[in-house]
Amino acid sequence: MQTVSVAQAKAQLSALLDAVQAGEKIIITRRGQAVARLRTEQPAKPDFSVFRQFRGTWKDGMRIDRDALHERG
Repeated sequence: MQTVSVAQAKAQLSALLDAVQAGEKIIITRRGQAVARLRTEQPAKPDFSVFRQFRGTWKDGMRIDRDALHERG
């Protein structure tokens, strides 16, 4: 894990992003205190629960309301 100051991070942002993309974790410090961590973004897992709600209920000509698809409950 690499530690850099805010000033270094601003000056070397592209290189730091390349390092993060290669799998390295980077801590950014301000006045010696850790304030941020750079790491790769984990891809979001799709939420299929709304489709499970309608599984087996589909009938010819049936339509699912867009608002029902985005409803969280």
